[in-house]
Amino acid sequence: MDDAPLSEKHARILLKYKPVCICNGIKYPRVAEAIAGGARSVEEVAQATGCTSGSCHGERCVPVILEMLDGKR
Repeated sequence: MDDAPLSEKHARILLKYKPVCICNGIKYPRVAEAIAGGARSVEEVAQATGCTSGSCHGERCVPVILEMLDGKR
């Protein structure tokens, strides 16, 4: 049973749908999985997920990926 407050549960559920790479539709769980699987740089995350290869060339997703790599997200 999950004893987390309801707001924390909602936040975790919403993360499943949160886009990291808007251009390619890559969501938070896919990036988190790449990091958990050993990706330690933006380049490694990009190679594992396809992030940064969209029309903005990483302008939107690189800051989010960096925060995830630093454990801030």
